[in-house]
Amino acid sequence: MSTAARVLVIEDDDDLRDTLVRYLGGVGMLASGLESAEGLDAELARQDFDAVVCDVNLPGEDGFSVLARLRSRSAMRIVMLTARGTANDRLHGLGLGADYYLVKPVNLRELEIVLHNLLQRSQEKQVTHTAREPTGNAVLESAAQAPWRYQGTTWLLMSPSGQPVQLSNAEARLVQCLIERPREVVGRATLLAAMGRPGLEAYERNLDVTVSRLRRKAEQASGEKLPIVAVRGEGYSFQGNANIEP
Repeated sequence: MSTAARVLVIEDDDDLRDTLVRYLGGVGMLASGLESAEGLDAELARQDFDAVVCDVNLPGEDGFSVLARLRSRSAMRIVMLTARGTANDRLHGLGLGADYYLVKPVNLRELEIVLHNLLQRSQEKQVTHTAREPTGNAVLESAAQAPWRYQGTTWLLMSPSGQPVQLSNAEARLVQCLIERPREVVGRATLLAAMGRPGLEAYERNLDVTVSRLRRKAEQASGEKLPIVAVRGEGYSFQGNANIEP
C-alpha cells in the first residue's frame, strides 16, 4: 500500500485494545482505539479510516449494530473480532456486510495479513476503476466481475450469471469455509474440520475428491469454472468474488 492505512480498533478490553493498536502501529499502520461505540461518530468526523476492527460484545451499542450502521454509509473494510464463533454469528456478521470474522484469541499476524489483503484489494479496485475507460465490452466486464453467491440455509451456490448449483452437505461446508476467506490459502486440516471430517490420513484423499466433484458439478450446471485453486502442500483457495447470503 502506498500510504499508511488508518485503522480504528473498537474493543472494550483495555489490554487487548492496547495490544492490537500497538501491534498494528508496529507493522506500519496508523491505528487508534475506542473502548465502545459511544465516541465513534465523533472519531469518524475527526478523521477518515480505511478499516475498522470491531468487537461484537461491546457495552451499549453492540458490534453488529455498529457494523450495520457503518456499512450503510461507508465502503471501509470491517473486521469483526469476537469470542462468539458459531456459524450463525459468522453468517449474521457476514450478512450485515463484514469483510472478515476473526474469533478470539486473535493471532496478531493473522489480523495483520487479513487487513493487508483487504486494504490491498480496495486500493487495486480503486486504481482499476480510475484507469478503466468505458468500452463496448462494458456489459461483459460487469458480468465477469459479478460474484458467486452462496445461500447457507439452502446449500445453493449461484454462479455470476445466476445459474444455481445445488450442493451436498460436505460441499456446502467446504464452499462456505473457502469463501469466508477469499483469496487466502485455507489449510487442508481446516477444510476437513469444516466438513466434519477429522484431519486423519484416511480423509485426505476424500478432500481432493470432493473438490474435484464440486468443480465438475459447478461447471456442468452453470457453464462457468468455479475458482477454487489447489495450493500444493497447503490446501485450497477461492480466487474469485463471492457473497454469503442467509
